[in-house]
Amino acid sequence: MGVVGRKVEELRGEVVGHLRCRRRIRQWIAIGFALGLLIGAGLAAGAAALYWPEKDKPLKMTMREWEIPVKAPAVLSGPATFTVQGLTCGIEWITGTHAEHFAQGRLCRVKVSIANTSLATVHIANLEQRLVLPDDSRLGMDLESMEIKRQLREFTLGASDTLVEDLWFDLPKGVSPTAILLRANADTPQGRAELPRHDWSRK
Repeated sequence: MGVVGRKVEELRGEVVGHLRCRRRIRQWIAIGFALGLLIGAGLAAGAAALYWPEKDKPLKMTMREWEIPVKAPAVLSGPATFTVQGLTCGIEWITGTHAEHFAQGRLCRVKVSIANTSLATVHIANLEQRLVLPDDSRLGMDLESMEIKRQLREFTLGASDTLVEDLWFDLPKGVSPTAILLRANADTPQGRAELPRHDWSRK
């Protein structure tokens, strides 16, 4: 084989080597892309499990001082589901960032979670909520307490969203509530959640 022939063979070998190298690079790129997709999917699934609780599982409840759990069935009102989680009564006064408030009788705090089960927003009007007393009278919210504790009178709950809030009431001294009536707004049905009986004078 002459000099020209050897040069041709060398060039052919270099071309083949370059093609193989490029093929390997494309293979590694494809493998890296696939691994990136798998890692991204795993991270997304982990984040979803962390921040999006399963709809069939209740939200974790943390009881505050003097608060007792409420195990009443959820109240359905249109697209909203109300779950009463905790009850604290017998409160003489509360403080906020810039104010304090003394009860005319005794304050009662009801911890409620609201879940929007629809794919559209829902208007929540807390002024519709009523506390039921032993004589079956209905008591509206204490607006000053709601204001001091920065709880909303009304708001829009997003699709598939859940919010936990406190509803404040000012009861006559020595009276304990028996139930709470809940509804999303004036255009949705009202439901009743029974509250546990408790002697709040012995906190």
